[in-house]
Amino acid sequence: MTSDRGGAPCAIPPEAGEPPLLTLAICKPAIRRTAQPGDRILGITSHALARSDGYPLGAVIYAAVAAEGIDARDYFGLAGPFQARPDCIYEFHQQNGTVRHNGRSNLHRSEANLLKDLGRYPFYRNGRVLIARDFRYFGPRAVRIPPRLHLLSAAAESLGQGHRVYTESDAEAREADTLLRLLWKRPTGFTPSVVGADVYDH
Repeated sequence: MTSDRGGAPCAIPPEAGEPPLLTLAICKPAIRRTAQPGDRILGITSHALARSDGYPLGAVIYAAVAAEGIDARDYFGLAGPFQARPDCIYEFHQQNGTVRHNGRSNLHRSEANLLKDLGRYPFYRNGRVLIARDFRYFGPRAVRIPPRLHLLSAAAESLGQGHRVYTESDAEAREADTLLRLLWKRPTGFTPSVVGADVYDH
């Protein structure tokens, strides 16, 4: 991750009586397009984030188990239940199916961001939002990957921008099982309720 300002992931404190929720509604279009329920996602700090915000390098900012992927039209719909979330930055025109920025924040206001986040009209190929109810968010207190998990440590160090996919038969997936057990012993935090930057890298 090159930025962690409350936009992606978005895990704001829940309303009273509501369960915590982590969403990926913007950025990371390839992950949002392809992740399936049950897939585990790790957000790892980058060199850029370590330099700009002082995060520990190669550490876990968040870990989440994808519960579902919903169509962006439902997430960004004007009458939807997600309107108060800071990553709900677009609105769909009900009559003609076009989309525009809702203007409530400066997050991703340019047309280029819209194309990366959602894709082109009329199909909006990237227009899928991941929902996770089972997650841990650590933010600036990102958790370093233990050195004994040497395959994951090496993968995090060499990752660069983008993502990697491991299957159950990969040794990295077995190390990820161990890491997730360790992470789930720690309490989760929450991202800001207001996104704190005008620019948010993909």
